[in-house]
Amino acid sequence: MSAPDRSLTGSERVVSVPFSRSRWESARLVALASLVVGGLTLAWVYACDWNNLYGDGQAHLAIARKLADAPPGASWRDRYIQLGSPWLPLPHALAAPLAAFDTLWRTGLAGSFVSLAAFAIAAAFLFDLVADLTESKLAATIAWLTFALNPSLLYVQTTPLTEPLLLATLLGSVWHGRDWMRRGERSALIAFALWTLLAVLTRYEGWALLPAGLGVVALRSPRRGWARMSDIALWSGIAGAGVAYWLWHNWFIYGRPLEFLDGPYSARGYFARHQDELSHLSFVVGRPLYAGMVWAATVVICATPVTILFGGAGLAQGVAAALWRRRCGSPDALTLALTLPPPLFTGYSLYSGNIQIYPLFLNNRYGLVALPALAVGAGLSAAFLQRRFPARHPWLAAGLGLACLGQSLWLLRDGVYQLAVFQEAYRAQFALIGRERRALAQFLRAEVGQAQVALFAGDLSSVIARSGLNYAQIVHEGSPSWGALDSAIPPTVTWLVIGRGDALEMKLRQRPTGYEAFSTAWVSEQGTFTVLRRNP
Repeated sequence: MSAPDRSLTGSERVVSVPFSRSRWESARLVALASLVVGGLTLAWVYACDWNNLYGDGQAHLAIARKLADAPPGASWRDRYIQLGSPWLPLPHALAAPLAAFDTLWRTGLAGSFVSLAAFAIAAAFLFDLVADLTESKLAATIAWLTFALNPSLLYVQTTPLTEPLLLATLLGSVWHGRDWMRRGERSALIAFALWTLLAVLTRYEGWALLPAGLGVVALRSPRRGWARMSDIALWSGIAGAGVAYWLWHNWFIYGRPLEFLDGPYSARGYFARHQDELSHLSFVVGRPLYAGMVWAATVVICATPVTILFGGAGLAQGVAAALWRRRCGSPDALTLALTLPPPLFTGYSLYSGNIQIYPLFLNNRYGLVALPALAVGAGLSAAFLQRRFPARHPWLAAGLGLACLGQSLWLLRDGVYQLAVFQEAYRAQFALIGRERRALAQFLRAEVGQAQVALFAGDLSSVIARSGLNYAQIVHEGSPSWGALDSAIPPTVTWLVIGRGDALEMKLRQRPTGYEAFSTAWVSEQGTFTVLRRNP
């Protein structure tokens, strides 16, 4: 038997502990409870038609649908390039089988179901992680309440956004990393690397796990010499394959490995195209104090004050305990450390200008990446109260749980209207561009039918879903015949849908052969969109 290891919570445990039957049953119950909570929330939000308001969510579904909705005779390359750039591929690959069903795609449920499953998986990993850290199911329950009843996360897990999947893969990586540190087995190391790979292929915040995980493997490998180097090589080879693959993917499609970083559809490219509207966001770039303040405000908006208070206190107590006992390299300390790189990476991305956040108005959901660390911290706070006040800890823990529940009920007292993550998407529906897109969708649904259409799909994913069109009948930027529009419009194309300043308008300015056969059929109120129809 190995020597006992003293944890951050002050308890002692044996290094090698199997995953017991009782822990498995508890994790399954937590996953089921999370599915019920998340599923009921999804049913309510879907009934209000609010689950697919985000433009980013609609675009994720568009990619998933294009993977399954290729035109007849499409090659494997034609299908593969629909993944595009800059968004990472795992969320789209998981949603694609569901998006093949018309109703699930058009309503957004194809992505919502992926988010719901990820929410339940993340909650189960979190519960068991905190139960193992603190040796207290009560503390694990507090952590679960903090996470699963977070109002912002409850709404986001009803949408096709990618944040819930990131939280699941992040917590899966941390859980398996701890499992490997405790057991030291090669199979556990491979599982740690595979879950890290999933995080790397989900969102760029997951890339921050690579240096952190590599450091953990180098520090905690039980082997010596070349055997330790083989552990490092195995872990980095599996986890790092995601980055290597994505560089290859961008080179294969665009001829540039870094297309995802600075291409026209990257976050940098989007900011450059909309600099006039978004110039007020540039004040954080290169200014760590301002970037830190904006990032902190975003985390508070998402995580809520009670979670910040108790979660931050628990994290501080855990860090202080590690420093005081000089146990910074212990499994407990490194487990906490693994939860921190993704939120820190988001803060750095804001500082470096790779993402844009405007608290209460733009990208508020980015603060959710800090929720796993804060939920773990809330569990550590509950465990501390349990040790410090053993006679009163049930009441104190119950009070902490009620505080988490109370803040959620208070924030949801008027439904999701109080949430910044909802308001950001809801307001966009009533903005000018949102009204113009709805009017365009109504016209296309009434007039086009199954005729072939040419359009630039990048900005029209919501229009395509609402209009009854499908990607098999559309010549878009991912179609093999898109390039031919520079010189001639295929005779099979009956309709041209042009957005002001979009890629199709740029092509039509060159007056390709066949353009003279079209005439204007409809123009939106503000002239944002024009529809041309082939003359009889």
